Amino acid sequence: MKELFFRTNSKVESLIGRELITNNTIAIFELVKNSYDAGSSKVEIKFVDFLKSNNNSVISTENSYIEIRDNGSGMTLQEIKDYWMELGTPHKEEKKEVRIRDNQIKTVVNRIVNGEKGIGRFGVDKIGSKLLLESTSFVEEKKTVVYFDWNRFNDRSKLLEQIPCEYDLVDKDPNDITGLKLKISNLRDNWITKDIDNLKRDLKKFLSPIEEENNEFKIFFEYIYTENGEVINEKERIVNDSYEYLKTNIFAEIDTNGLVNFEIVDKGIVTDRHEYLYSDGAKFGAAKIQLYYVDSADKSIFTKKMGLRTSDYGNIKIFKDNFRIMPYGEPHNDWLEIDKRHAQGIFRTIGTRDLIGHILLSNDPENGNNVLKEATDRVGFIEDVPEFSNLKSFVWEIIKHLESYIFSRIKERAKETTKILQEESASIKNEAQDLLTTFNNIISSTNLPKDQKDEIFKEIQSKSKEFSKKINNIENASKQIENQIKIFSQITSKEGILFDMLHAIKNKLSVIDAQIMGFELDINDAGLDIKTDTLRIAFSDIYKFVDESLNKVKSSKLIKEKNNIQDILDEAIGFHNIKFKKENITLNTKFSTETIFVKCSKEAIKNVFDNLFSNSIKALSKITNKIITIESIIRDNNLEIYFSDNGSGIPEDKIPFIFSLWSSNTGGSGIGLASARDIIEDHGGKLLVVDLKKENISTTFLIKIPIVG
Repeated sequence: MKELFFRTNSKVESLIGRELITNNTIAIFELVKNSYDAGSSKVEIKFVDFLKSNNNSVISTENSYIEIRDNGSGMTLQEIKDYWMELGTPHKEEKKEVRIRDNQIKTVVNRIVNGEKGIGRFGVDKIGSKLLLESTSFVEEKKTVVYFDWNRFNDRSKLLEQIPCEYDLVDKDPNDITGLKLKISNLRDNWITKDIDNLKRDLKKFLSPIEEENNEFKIFFEYIYTENGEVINEKERIVNDSYEYLKTNIFAEIDTNGLVNFEIVDKGIVTDRHEYLYSDGAKFGAAKIQLYYVDSADKSIFTKKMGLRTSDYGNIKIFKDNFRIMPYGEPHNDWLEIDKRHAQGIFRTIGTRDLIGHILLSNDPENGNNVLKEATDRVGFIEDVPEFSNLKSFVWEIIKHLESYIFSRIKERAKETTKILQEESASIKNEAQDLLTTFNNIISSTNLPKDQKDEIFKEIQSKSKEFSKKINNIENASKQIENQIKIFSQITSKEGILFDMLHAIKNKLSVIDAQIMGFELDINDAGLDIKTDTLRIAFSDIYKFVDESLNKVKSSKLIKEKNNIQDILDEAIGFHNIKFKKENITLNTKFSTETIFVKCSKEAIKNVFDNLFSNSIKALSKITNKIITIESIIRDNNLEIYFSDNGSGIPEDKIPFIFSLWSSNTGGSGIGLASARDIIEDHGGKLLVVDLKKENISTTFLIKIPIVG
């Protein structure tokens, strides 16, 4: 059989270069990643012969060029031929990590390679049409200089491998260091100051916000321009300042005698400072700890600055002489079992999603940290020793100090807010009444006809009622907050009782299970046709709920699998069918989700449906013609389920608080809807109250949840 082979047209160079890479910032970012992968400890980015920064005016000229230089391993001529000049080289796939040596501390560290596709270097063509590559390697006496003219590759009549790139071998200068220098000229785009600022911002995301981690890889930025005949060189180090925007942190240090000093800083102000002797001592040696609490606003800022969520960044990392001890603090490494404890005290503890930070240790004998021995596989410390347990206990001590401050602050701020709301609403009410009286007096004193005066009085009275209604809503909101603070305080002191109750319920469920089995045997012996499937499903759901609540490892992170949403909904409907018949409730369904799958915890989503059914049944209790309607559609890659009833409805002033704890309008706790919303949001969706503006519908809940293929 004859054979055919692919050929590569020169057009491919632009397809994977300036056409694939969307902007200059991404192109430079790719080149910086290559420097990191080459084992560099620093990379310098120089903008040369640009104009002085001037708002949004063009600052690049025809003589401007960009130079990127690193101090990595460099490439030999053969490596340039084999790797740089080969499209899509698998070199980085085969060599997943490089080893670099810092000449000052003589320590070898491993670094995982970032790039794998082998095309990032073609981003140079996006920046400029000409490139001078200069590579200095340890193993060769001369350095290699290669000249690239990317415009040559615009000749579509040639194959990629037919277009030459000239090179020279040049003697090394005594001051030359190993590494790679890229000089990019004939810039394709006009640069403005905003482009420079965007580049600096994105480069920050490449770095860690922890200074100890940044010592391994530094980025320097130089901007060189001429002003009044003088060459000005502005140089700065790019640092990730994401931590600087976090408002609340605790810094603590302990010496070898167990003496602890800590201070809590909130919005730049030291709010708490203490010194005491740690009762368990410092068997692990001296240490420094810095922890940051991140609320929803902090998380948003951190994600914007870092380019990843706090949950993907990790939690509490350990460093020893500036080097990370893996895997502590990785996103899925909860080495302190923070979430396990958070599951037992959700109202008075913080989880890994709310906490980031680091612990600093040292090899200095005076610090005494050498008692913490690394495991034989070089991954982490030996953990089943008193010293490591002592370290964990101390970190927990510091976490609790931070937690105590956070939750006290939440309660105090809530109290202050409600007080202000109450005072302001009362003041506005009085002022409104005074204003109304003044208006009435003014109108009464005019010579307007009586019918016109009456019409004006009527209009003013109507507006006054609307205004009073809004003020009443504010007062109701403040009362809601005040009540929740009181109940919050009660719950935080009674969570231990709740946990014990769950244990007791689980034990009782085992007894009930045995009773059901005996009941089924009696039915079978008597030859009766009585179905116990629904009873079994209900028992199974209760048992799973209690068991998952007690599961300290998985309780805060539901296990999500691919499930057919229709099956879950049908099972929930089947469970409530007997109740529907008993209450004379008509269930209308219109589904378009028979083959739709979502990634979810089946039990959790079913629990949401159960909550909605229970609420509808309560709302329909005083209605004659009882109807529940469920409709589903697919919109923008989301499943939308509309869950409606024609019950008593939700009072307008209660709608803003319907998903708050203790907001029930039917005498319940209100926990059901609050829990349902949390579950849906944990699945990347939304639970909303919507108005369909249809007859015979008083309340509609909308569930939006992403679908999977």
